[in-house]
Amino acid sequence: MLDSKQLRDQQKTKRRSQPSLPGLARLRAQTSSLLDLCVTFDQAKGFAEFAWHAPGSDKVIAVCRVRCTGSDQLTWETEKDGHLEAAISSHHRNSIRAAMKRWLNQFPTSLNTLTAFWVTPQSGGKPPVREQLSPFEFNGEPYAWIEDNIVAMAEGLRLQFSPLGRIMDQIQPEALADFESYGRRLQRKQQKQAEVEARRQETMARLAQERRQRESRQIVARRAAEIRKIARTKAKPESPPTNVKSPPTSPAPPSVPVRFEMPSLTFQETAFPLTSLDRFFLRERAALWWVSNQSDDLLCLPHCRIERLEYQLRTALRVLGPLRGRALLSDEVGLGKTIEAGLILKELLTRGMVKRFLVLTVPSLVDQWEEELADKFGLATVTSNQTSARNEPQNFWRENPGIVASLHTLKQPAHLEIARQVSWDILVVDEAHYLRNRESQAWQAVNALPRQFLLLLTATPVQNSLEELYNLVTLLQPGQLPSPKEFRARFVNPKRPRQPREPEELRRLLGQIMIRNTRANAGLKLPPRRAETVLFTPDETERAFWQQWESELRVQLARLTPGQSNLWGRLLLQTAGSSPAAWRAALGKFPAAAAARAWRELAPLETSWRRKCELIPPLTHGEGGVVIFTQFLETQAALAEFLRAANVATFVINGATPAPERHPITEEFRRRGGALLLTHSGTEGRNLQFSHRLVNFDLPWNPMEIEQRIGRLHRLGQQRPVHIYNLVYAGTLQEQLLEILQEKLNLFEVVVGETGLVLGERFSSDEFAEEVFRRWRENEGRVAEAMAGLGDELAAARDAFIEIKQLDETLFAKDYESL
Repeated sequence: MLDSKQLRDQQKTKRRSQPSLPGLARLRAQTSSLLDLCVTFDQAKGFAEFAWHAPGSDKVIAVCRVRCTGSDQLTWETEKDGHLEAAISSHHRNSIRAAMKRWLNQFPTSLNTLTAFWVTPQSGGKPPVREQLSPFEFNGEPYAWIEDNIVAMAEGLRLQFSPLGRIMDQIQPEALADFESYGRRLQRKQQKQAEVEARRQETMARLAQERRQRESRQIVARRAAEIRKIARTKAKPESPPTNVKSPPTSPAPPSVPVRFEMPSLTFQETAFPLTSLDRFFLRERAALWWVSNQSDDLLCLPHCRIERLEYQLRTALRVLGPLRGRALLSDEVGLGKTIEAGLILKELLTRGMVKRFLVLTVPSLVDQWEEELADKFGLATVTSNQTSARNEPQNFWRENPGIVASLHTLKQPAHLEIARQVSWDILVVDEAHYLRNRESQAWQAVNALPRQFLLLLTATPVQNSLEELYNLVTLLQPGQLPSPKEFRARFVNPKRPRQPREPEELRRLLGQIMIRNTRANAGLKLPPRRAETVLFTPDETERAFWQQWESELRVQLARLTPGQSNLWGRLLLQTAGSSPAAWRAALGKFPAAAAARAWRELAPLETSWRRKCELIPPLTHGEGGVVIFTQFLETQAALAEFLRAANVATFVINGATPAPERHPITEEFRRRGGALLLTHSGTEGRNLQFSHRLVNFDLPWNPMEIEQRIGRLHRLGQQRPVHIYNLVYAGTLQEQLLEILQEKLNLFEVVVGETGLVLGERFSSDEFAEEVFRRWRENEGRVAEAMAGLGDELAAARDAFIEIKQLDETLFAKDYESL
């Protein structure tokens, strides 16, 4: 740390380099009503104090301070007549500089004398030393001299300013005034919202307390009445008349000893074991709430890590109350049907009403459901993606209290036969539009499972006709709608099967089983997304190599079995678009070892790789840093090495990163910025809405995986437009795939969550990647034409989805909102 002498020497050096300026004598000659200014630079306490005095007096007219706080901020405070006028804190030196200049401008020509002191700390517990600085010449406006000393003292205290602070230092003071004003308005708005929420919570707590007191008084009154009634019945009866003879008494029966044996007290275990007295009282309280039908509050909220959105809480309460745990949740895409279902499930577990639960979804969302339940609701589950589901299906379905499985797995006869013998307390079926056909295996499988509660989740309950809606409602509540024949006669128009004949009556019936929230009634609006494709054009040598390599690869794949050909073809083509390290690692295990060795030796790839990596460091500057997704560990490791060599703060999370370490790494990236490198398995539990820059360093062939990447940043809580950068090599299969995803599917524009609905059953799970590889293999020399045909199919699927979406909005509108 610099001592006071070194700091003063620096300032003297700066002053000697400046031209001589008029001194104090000339200034005193101009006016006789000037003020005295005393400046104290206190390095011991970390502040600079400015005090205006009346001439020849110790009376302080105005005081201001600049504090160098331990949170790497400068704080500016002003006082007049002993009262604090204003106080601002900022990481930006320019902001404090502008505030100081505005304050000093109140006394533009009122400077009589300027006295300056340095206070420096001493070692060994000695008191700090106060030393007056030597007189010097100035031009009547000592702003620059004061400013230099403040900055020197702050740097002497080793304050480190944020990257954004260094950027903001370049902004003019006039523009900073507007920036500070906006910040103050935003802070006042947030404080007001917090006060409103606090008042609401206080009111809810007061009403709940009053209700409990009222119920307690009623219970006491009822018990007192019962005691009085019992006392009256036990009162001594009146004596009989004396003139009436008493009947002859019979001999008393012999006494028989009686012994009562009370049954032993047993507890019924739920999904969470009873391990402490606190949990016993929690379950007892939950049972009392359920019995008394007091469902206007959620007991599970303290145990959930979610943002408490009002419409989601209303939905959960309505399902638990009037709908009796059976509901069709049809919120618009992106509003959090998963959160609503998790809330209901967690509440039922907390109240002791559920012990075993099963979540069914499409294969691509199984891991995401497991992650959401664990991260947001603390519910541990096993999934059908684990090896235990394949190797030990009996134990998988019978022994686990919480399961997340794919509909595809459940439909298999061996699994269904076991699952239907288990008494499930609650079923949650995501993407329930796959159950719209009553004759399908999926509908039959779900209908065969014993269950007490049932939740169906879909954003598009009607796709082709109202009979699909009838099939969903029949799963939930058989008998809620009339028989199929009567339903078709009353509600279905044969000429217009999507338009009901008696809409009001149908709405009344569906209102008892269906909830649909929209963005309009939820009041949610996310900032926009902006996607940019960055193409790298390889030189002629590299281009010729890739063309020759693809031809030779086709020959080598033709010699393998169909399964091996599919596996190795997809792997090598995807690693080629990722990085030289990933491609060479894959070639190391390729069955045709001689060909792989020749390819590795001849490949000229380093130039394009360096050009691709050099685009990343500029994106790491600024608040929020940049989040970079890669498919392969080799690509992630090579990119991390390059960024660290370029002095970029680099953070890495992948499947090998232990779960307890992932949150601290994310928080460190949030604090410092830089680059966060993630793989698909490393994204579990990572919500990154504090960042607004995303780089797809390579391109997965599954559009839903790309959508999941975007959803990590573009989600509730995101305050800025999200910028997406896609890095691909020109003239490759990746470029053609990206083109159809962007132009035909509108992948970077649709709401996160709609991609799966657009692809539908045609390209579920991993089938889209298989279709891409099939077209590449079967259309040698005409890959662009084959991919264009795939794009036409995607465009048709997108148009069909838009029609379905408009139909659902027309049919259900605002009639099914959670009130």
